[in-house]
Formats: sequence, C-alpha cells, structure tokens
Amino acid sequence: MRPLMLGVLLAFLPADRTADAAWCGRSMTTGYVRSDYGPHGRTFDGTSILSPEPIAAAGWSIPLGSYVEVEGLPGRYRVADRGMLGADNIDIAVWSRSEAFEITAMRSYCVYPPG
Repeated sequence: MRPLMLGVLLAFLPADRTADAAWCGRSMTTGYVRSDYGPHGRTFDGTSILSPEPIAAAGWSIPLGSYVEVEGLPGRYRVADRGMLGADNIDIAVWSRSEAFEITAMRSYCVYPPG
C-alpha cells in the first residue's frame, strides 16, 4: 500500500487503537466452524485451522497477533484470521455449529497487544 494511503487510513483509527495499548469496545461476536475449512485449512497468518489454540478472526481495525477477551467467553483468543467482517467484529473459531450459534451475540470485548 502506498505510504500516503496508509497514513490516510491510520488517521481514521482512534488514537488509542495501537499495537502497544489495550482497548475495549462492543460489537457482534460470532463463531466459525474449524472443520469447514478441511484438514489443510489455514488462517490469514498461516496457523492451521485445526490447531487447538484459541483463535479468532477479526476486522481489519484489530491487529493480527493481538489477543481478545470477549464478555461471557472463557480465556483469550489470538487474532490469527481475517474475514468478511465489520471493522470491530470478532469471529471465534469453534468446533461445532451449535457452539457457533451459542456465542453469536452483541458482546463487549477488550483487545491486548501481542506478547
């Protein structure tokens, strides 16, 4: 991407949304079924979709490698994937359709930098 375009895009992100600071918001949280991508499926960053690691897809305003805690869901999820999501949407990788339906809701979340 051209530096000027990148600068223009970054100007529209809130100042506290950097890779160095935690921030919170509220958005739609959904689930996607890992097995739908087959045994060789990969996330945007190259992680195997069948990894037991808690991972999520997120909109482009949430940096890859960040960790997300979602209201009502246990643990932290590493942002390893992208999708056709809104800017702040969180899409949790789950093992079944019923699990995906169960977690779909408007929820608060917090994003933490990698590390």
